[in-house]
Amino acid sequence: ELLRLMGVVNGIPGGTYNPAGTLSRGEFCKMSVSALDRADEEPAQRGRTIYLDVGPSHWARGYINLASTITLGAGSNGEGGTALVAGLGDGTFQPDRPITYGEAVTILCRVLGYGVSDVATGGAWYDGYLSAAASIGLTDGLSLSGADVIDRGQAAILFYNLYFSKSKGSDKTYLVAQGGSEVEGGVVLDTDATADDGSTGA
Repeated sequence: ELLRLMGVVNGIPGGTYNPAGTLSRGEFCKMSVSALDRADEEPAQRGRTIYLDVGPSHWARGYINLASTITLGAGSNGEGGTALVAGLGDGTFQPDRPITYGEAVTILCRVLGYGVSDVATGGAWYDGYLSAAASIGLTDGLSLSGADVIDRGQAAILFYNLYFSKSKGSDKTYLVAQGGSEVEGGVVLDTDATADDGSTGA
């Protein structure tokens, strides 16, 4: 429910979320862009071809292209940043392939400002990101290996944890850094909201 209110998830047709279902790389890009509050930039990215297998008819084309161009952790001149997502090195992205735990955690670490230079090396390319994620609470409640495919419920846990993890070099959680507020016993999402029935308030 928190993720729905934050605009990160909207379920599937029929009013369900299907937590046991798999999540594609394209779907995870859409969720990540939404968590960054940059989904409004997606339409402008639909006309570009960055990956050979993400053509004009692919529903997630704009989100994948946008996620590929977002550079996080860059200096004031744009140097030293890390792209939010990357292809497979052969010109493809494999947007419909189920996303792995290692890939998902790496993307969310990048949302929090962690790049290649901030994580230790390991036996697999994602090991440093998994270690960094565990140290900041991003993977709390999950115990998977980097190559495991995650389901939609596990992805929801990761995104929920994202909002309560601290960005690199910050003492604020991601939620607070995005303009939210944390209070004991709950989270205030908006103090000037208007509900569907017209009522207003927090």
